[in-house]
This record gives sequence, C-alpha cells and structure tokens, in this order.
Amino acid sequence: MLAINNIELKLTRIFVAVSLAVTALVVLAACTATDDGTISAERFILKDAQGQPRAELGVGTDGIPTLSFYDNGQQLRLQLGESPDGGIGLHMFDADGRPRANVSLRSGSDPSIELFDSNGRKRATIDVSGDGSPSLVLMDSSGIARASLAISSQGVPGLNILDSQGNVRIDLRVWDDEVAALILSDSSGEPHAALAASDIGPPSLVLADEQTRSRVDLRVLKGGVPNLVLTDYQGNVLFTAP
Repeated sequence: MLAINNIELKLTRIFVAVSLAVTALVVLAACTATDDGTISAERFILKDAQGQPRAELGVGTDGIPTLSFYDNGQQLRLQLGESPDGGIGLHMFDADGRPRANVSLRSGSDPSIELFDSNGRKRATIDVSGDGSPSLVLMDSSGIARASLAISSQGVPGLNILDSQGNVRIDLRVWDDEVAALILSDSSGEPHAALAASDIGPPSLVLADEQTRSRVDLRVLKGGVPNLVLTDYQGNVLFTAP
C-alpha cells in the first residue's frame, strides 16, 4: 500500500512538473527574455483588481504598434499609435467610444490637432504645415469649413469666413505691415467689395459689378480730400467728385 502511495505521489509530482513546463513553454512562446534581461512579446495586457483589462500594448496584424487605455466599462478612451503612412498620433475618445480629440504628427513631420463634437464630427483643426505656416479651421455640424485663421509662409496673416458651401465670402488680410484689406465676395467666390487702408496709398472703398468690374471707387486723397469716381461697365467715367 505504501509503495502504491509512493507511486501516486511520484506521478502527481511528475504531472505538476509537466504542467508547469507546459505553462512555461506557453509563456515563453509569447514572451522571450534575452541575456541582457530584455523581455519581448507581441502583446502586453494590464488588468485591474477585478481582472478587467485596463491597458494594452501590442502590435497588430498590420504591424502597427499601439498603446491603449480602457475605462471601467472596457471602453477605449485613449490610444497612442503609428498610422499606416508612418505618422504617429494620440487619440482620445468619450465614454461612448466617439472620437473627441486627436494630436498627431503626420509622416511629413507636420503636427496637427483635431477636435470633435459629441457626435464624433470634426469641428476644429490646428495645423502647422511643412513650410511652418500655422492655421486654425472651424467647421459646422456638417463638417464644412466656415472660418479659418492662418499665417502664410510669407508671413501674411489672414482671416476667412466661408458660407455653407465652403466658399470664401469674407477675406481679411494684412500685407507686409503696409496694407490692410477687407474683401467681400459672392457665393461663387468673386469679389464685389474691397475696403483697404495703406501706409503707401490713400484709404479706399471699391465696389464691383457681377463681372467683378470696378464701378464705384471712393478714396481719401492726400491732404484729406475725398474723391469719388463712378464708371460704366467699360470703365468710362460717369461721375467724379470733387
């Protein structure tokens, strides 16, 4: 009887040893340690006290690495990863999984910030292009750009107001710290009114017809003298004062 018990004990020990060996092989198959103490794997998952995944670091089937964070309801809230085009991005989501904010560095090293509304629609972007030009664009609920503020690569600041079709209707700019201008355009983007103030010329108001031909030109000349010129569609002067 004692011999049988000894055999059973040995078999139990062997079974436990084999189980541990199999477990170790499974772990080693997913995680490899090198001589310098480095551990490598395709996926790491961190769980809370209830055993729910809260953070994950892994490489997808597409070869793109991502670091993800989840809330108590297992909803993805924050993700850091590389995009297919080689850029990198930090993406933030609300409790319903809708995107609310993205901070990214595109493949051309151009930084960008995107903000979304509660329906996941993009409403604002901040970009810096490759030539160093910054811009801010605001969109309506349909995703159409309605206002933009930018500084060109030549250092010219500009504010554009657009209609629901994305056409620029109001253009406000300052050129070389010398000329400030406000341009009003129709729904086709054709300018019809321009107000300008300049250090190198008189302030002026110009009104144009449907063919964008100047028809009314009002200026304040040197010495404070006002000047008004009315022309026909061929450019012939119809009236001038004084």
